[in-house]
Amino acid sequence: MLARPRFGGVGTLAHPMNTRVDITAAIAQILAELGASEIDPAVEASAKPEFGDWSTPAALRAARVLRKPPIAIANEMCSLLAETDLDVVAKWTVSPPGYVNAHLADPVWVPAVIAAALALDPAIPLHTGARTPLRTLVEHTNTNPNKAAHIGHLRNACIGDSVARILRRIGGDVEVQNYIDDTGVQVADVTVGVRELGMAQQDGEPFDQYCSRVYVEVCRRYEDSPELLEKRRAVLHALEAGDNEMATFVKRLTSRIVDCHLATMARFDIGYDLLAWESDILHLGFWQRAFEQLSAAGAIVSVTAGKHAGCWVMPADSGDVEGDEAKVFIKSDGVATYTAKDTAYQLWKFGLLGKDFRYRTWPGVEGLTTTTSNDGDVDADARFGGARQVVNVIDSRQAYPQGIVKRALARLGHAEAAKRSIHLAYEVVALSPGAARELGIDTSNGGEKYALSGRTGIEVRADELLDRAIEHVRAKAATADDATVRCVAAGAVRYYLQRFTLTQIIAFDFDEALRTNGDSGVYLQYAHARAAGILRKVADDGGALSVPQSLEPVERALLHCLDAYRYALTDAAAQLAPSVLCNYTFTLAATLSDFYEHTPAMVREQDATVRRFRRHLVAATKATLADALHTLGIAAPDAF
Repeated sequence: MLARPRFGGVGTLAHPMNTRVDITAAIAQILAELGASEIDPAVEASAKPEFGDWSTPAALRAARVLRKPPIAIANEMCSLLAETDLDVVAKWTVSPPGYVNAHLADPVWVPAVIAAALALDPAIPLHTGARTPLRTLVEHTNTNPNKAAHIGHLRNACIGDSVARILRRIGGDVEVQNYIDDTGVQVADVTVGVRELGMAQQDGEPFDQYCSRVYVEVCRRYEDSPELLEKRRAVLHALEAGDNEMATFVKRLTSRIVDCHLATMARFDIGYDLLAWESDILHLGFWQRAFEQLSAAGAIVSVTAGKHAGCWVMPADSGDVEGDEAKVFIKSDGVATYTAKDTAYQLWKFGLLGKDFRYRTWPGVEGLTTTTSNDGDVDADARFGGARQVVNVIDSRQAYPQGIVKRALARLGHAEAAKRSIHLAYEVVALSPGAARELGIDTSNGGEKYALSGRTGIEVRADELLDRAIEHVRAKAATADDATVRCVAAGAVRYYLQRFTLTQIIAFDFDEALRTNGDSGVYLQYAHARAAGILRKVADDGGALSVPQSLEPVERALLHCLDAYRYALTDAAAQLAPSVLCNYTFTLAATLSDFYEHTPAMVREQDATVRRFRRHLVAATKATLADALHTLGIAAPDAF
């Protein structure tokens, strides 16, 4: 017989409140008793109210295993389930052609759902019944420190930040890092531009936006000024060598740009635990240590002939060092490739490199640490890395090099680390025709979307987007204070960039991102504010919650939606998909709106029991909306 689930305050439960999980577990046990443990005990919302609250087609699927008619299996399951000690279910029934239905016991279920929602506390991990995530390192943002962050970088940061929040919300130990590529070609480009072109920073122009202008101009000049390309090569070699005037200049330049990036992301409530600099990976000998391991294991080999002569290459699985599946780690000029440095970094993330960074605090940002390779610069007694799982948020175009990093770990004998190296790939942000026209791009070819390009200046800067959003919200909510306007605007942008699945290309459109109705961040925040407004108008009479004899369909729908919160969190964490939680939160907001529209005004309700129950229901919805929004990095204002 099943143990009776215990329902009560969140954070103290042996088994957290989640009716769907409870019922699924009961059905799974019955299937095992019948000899059909391999059948999925799938539970779904009942198709009709008369069929109850939850239904399972498990009997239909078990017919081929048990060699019985589905209806006979369903009746047997129903009898056995009725004997279980699951007090959240009032009765079990069967409907043709073989569904088993659970009718919930409202006096048990309703108070448990409301109590669990009202007990939500962002400071206390919400244990969902799923396994606590492994210690996870999430790397995201990774904006090249050569220009201002644009909307594509912002999508990366929003995804990574929300993944970290989701994992932390269910009790995960999460470390967030931002990788600063300060030795790459784009940094060399802006360095050449700043030093050679004589372009001045305009009055009031942010430094990162000034560098964006310089970057576009130097890329244009390369076509007619090959001597600038030579200067770029000289910068790259100086950065590789380190400890010279050029390297010092670049560190100051890139640090100023990183400060701008941090300020931009802070406007969206996005932060980090550690800034990991590529120059420190080079100067602390991370790549040299990784090279020793890779070459000793035969994972990379020296090539003496063919197109890769003079290079160190990771052969394809077939052993081929020439084909597309072979990857160069050290070029013939002795320079390590991006993938080589990424491999060294990945080994460090798992604690497998045998070396560590030095650390110091980053000035001006509380709680932020940065790596350093300067002995005299160390002022933080910190420890990072050593993760059990690594999530790299990088766009889908980088799938091949990310696959090479996994291959490198596997060939070094770190099979478990390779398995737990997750490339969280997402599709890029493009421009809708309307957005492209606003930016002065020729759309006469009738394209459905237009690619961003920092090199040519075709982009929507993250700060510019938020400034537009603030203007848009202020026009719609003229009475709101500045702080509320800013948080609503930032929430609108964050939600827009997170609600799409990772496999969808976003054709960014200003009007769509900033609309206030439908599936939008403003709609969700307004739902929370509406709930807060109801609670202000209807005083808490202090009476105990009593469940009405019968629930209105909109009340039952709202309770089911509240009950599903832990399930949605579990699903979002398992898939590392903020869009799953976005979809849940929109459904909850829409269900609250339906409840509001189809029940009499609570303030005029004469039945004290009904009024008290509905106030509790709204309070539980407000608490759940706030928790979900916070987990998505979106503010939950009480009014605007």
